[in-house]
Amino acid sequence: MLLGLKKTVTHTRNIEMSVMQCPICCERSGLNLVEVWKDYKLYNCPSCDVVFSDPMKNPGAGWYGESEMYMLGKVLHQKAAWYHNQFLQDKKVYGVELLDVGCGTGIFLKESQRLGYKITGIDFDRENIRIAHEHFGLREVFPITLEELIASYQNKKFDVITFFEVLEHIDDPNNFIKLIKTGLKPGGYVALSVPNRERFLDPLGKGDYPPNHLTRWNSHSLTYFLEKRGFEIIKIVTNKINTDELMGYLRAKIRFRIAHKLVQKGRAYNDPAIICRAATLMKIKDTALKLVTMPLAPILRLLKLQGGGLYCVARFKPVVSKPLALTPDRVRGKGNL
Repeated sequence: MLLGLKKTVTHTRNIEMSVMQCPICCERSGLNLVEVWKDYKLYNCPSCDVVFSDPMKNPGAGWYGESEMYMLGKVLHQKAAWYHNQFLQDKKVYGVELLDVGCGTGIFLKESQRLGYKITGIDFDRENIRIAHEHFGLREVFPITLEELIASYQNKKFDVITFFEVLEHIDDPNNFIKLIKTGLKPGGYVALSVPNRERFLDPLGKGDYPPNHLTRWNSHSLTYFLEKRGFEIIKIVTNKINTDELMGYLRAKIRFRIAHKLVQKGRAYNDPAIICRAATLMKIKDTALKLVTMPLAPILRLLKLQGGGLYCVARFKPVVSKPLALTPDRVRGKGNL
């Protein structure tokens, strides 16, 4: 049984929809109402198994810029995440030219550069790009959209495009993956991650709801989405629950609101130093939680429960037009020319 996460396909009502359709497979009938959250409804599609939001609308860069979660993330997340390491520790090299969509402050790009990749990154947040420039010394990172990058790089294609923890925020996944394919070389790769909706613990809480997350994925729905759009799945990995995830769950449940108040104050006075103090408090809290959870590590390894991350690598298979077979009629016609 899931702990702290409502099952996404139980206790549902079958909804016959005349107008609304699944944003992944365009199915209109049999959509199952999973949950109502504020002004949003969450549906599960019986055809592709994705869970999606109605309305399905990204709130824009301004909303994320005001989000406490993302403010703290800029100063808290100073090392590569689990999904980054899946790529960085892969023995296979996926070409040379790498584009990271939603590159954040550039931690993953810097590590990829050390491995020999020629890196390019984009992010909606100008502050993230500033940090990537100043802290990591990255130059080919830009505060532009994927559409703008594709338009600017018309003659450049990438061997691999990565987008970690991005897909669940996109309000038009089909157009997004179409743009990704436009930027790939024939036979190029994508590497991506999404939160695993079948996770045992839920450290995300309200962060997994719209307008932040507009879709929820499991391995089946992610495989369906990519294969239907011309990709061959190379690998799909679900991480196992560990002490980091247990820490995240406890962090979300044990809240003293001190850091929250500091973030609000820092935002009101536009003072990054106050937000940094909030981040320091969060790090102290994490250190305490780590001491509590470390003894549980052997037990968690034995349980092998599903963790919160899905990581996938897939190869784009361009459609190759087959030559027309010579039928007897075509042969006779050719002889008459």
